[in-house]
Amino acid sequence: MGIVVSSLIAVIGFLGIFDLNSDYANTSVLPVIASEWVYLFLLLANLPNLFLLLWLQKHPQAAELEIRICFANLAVNAILSGFTLYSTQEGRGYFFELVLMMMVICVFPYYKAGHGLSLVALSLLMISAIILVNHVQVAWQDAYDLFLFYVIGQACIVLRRYWFRQSSWYNYILHQANGTLFVSSRTDKLTGLYNRLALREDFPNYGKQEVGVAMIDLDDFKRFNDNYGHAYGDLVLTRLGRYLQKDWMNEHLRCYRYGGDEILIIASGLEDGDFVKKIADFSS
Repeated sequence: MGIVVSSLIAVIGFLGIFDLNSDYANTSVLPVIASEWVYLFLLLANLPNLFLLLWLQKHPQAAELEIRICFANLAVNAILSGFTLYSTQEGRGYFFELVLMMMVICVFPYYKAGHGLSLVALSLLMISAIILVNHVQVAWQDAYDLFLFYVIGQACIVLRRYWFRQSSWYNYILHQANGTLFVSSRTDKLTGLYNRLALREDFPNYGKQEVGVAMIDLDDFKRFNDNYGHAYGDLVLTRLGRYLQKDWMNEHLRCYRYGGDEILIIASGLEDGDFVKKIADFSS
């Protein structure tokens, strides 16, 4: 959004300079500051910022720093919006370019509380000061419309910020829910280990590297179920799963429940012999 704002206001500067050099350009209503300088200020304020933001896209910095850079540029543009009064040509409305710039500024959504109001206040104070200093005669209806525009602009900033925060929150909740669903779909509910779906999804990655593979098969597991009931058998599997999660599962070892009482262990990225030693210790 910062890139968009700087680009659009720079376009206003380019088009203003082009207009001044056309055959249809009229003389300025307020010759105190040359119109060319007004548009030059717009370019000088936005082209460097545009190149900086494009550089930040390839070399990201802290998000807070990037937002502060964008807001500083918006504050400068809010001040310059008042100076556009000096570029007004005879037979043309006073506030056309000011309205264009403030519409662009009000679209930007990343405002902290109060920052949007400060931008509107900067623009309003600047245009009011220039009108008073230069004794510009503004029709009451034009002044009323301009004030109404600032009120609507501030309302747009508040609503835009609110909608942005709400959409960001909903996207975060959705991302969290998708992440939970993804983990749940890959996890065996009884043992807490990975399930066979996770094995199928992870298998292509194992084909690209050297791995160690071991299978745990609980001896006489059927007797637990027959003698003590399936609830006791489930308890055995649950405790085995907890043990493996605590002492085995890490970035190098993954444990999958392959069958009823069968656990598949796949090791990757370990030094030669480490996995064999760990399996030997477990077996003993």
